[in-house]
Amino acid sequence: MRGWQVLCLVSVLSGGSLAAVESVLQFRDFWARPAGRAIPSAAYGVIVNNGAKADTLLEVTSAQAARVELHETVRDPQGRMQMRKVERIVIGGRDSVILRPGGLHIMLYDLQQVLRPGDTIELRLRFAQAGWQQIACPVGRSQQPRRRPTLPEHHH
Repeated sequence: MRGWQVLCLVSVLSGGSLAAVESVLQFRDFWARPAGRAIPSAAYGVIVNNGAKADTLLEVTSAQAARVELHETVRDPQGRMQMRKVERIVIGGRDSVILRPGGLHIMLYDLQQVLRPGDTIELRLRFAQAGWQQIACPVGRSQQPRRRPTLPEHHH
């Protein structure tokens, strides 16, 4: 089994038996910004949907932040950049979504600890189809080139 694959157990309604289902989601190049307890952090990375059907990111939680929100950066009518909360992020079938500075991202508020380079923050992402997925997100700067997705970028 490859490291990026997550094994999920799904209860089958008939008889309550369990069946193993492999997640079709892959998480690449995730990282979070360093931040103090009073300063919000943000997490970025690429969510790849290898399945044929779309899935929707509904929420993100972390034991290390009191509040976590999905956001996007948009330009207002006066040309200023602003962050706006979004309720969900759809990842099309056989597509990917890039969470990046200046675009879609995950905001982490009221941190329980200072986030320093080299630390790790645990994120739990809830998807409509894949359910809960957990990832370890290193704190620091992205080590990846700006544009390197292997699948087309999904635009909203």
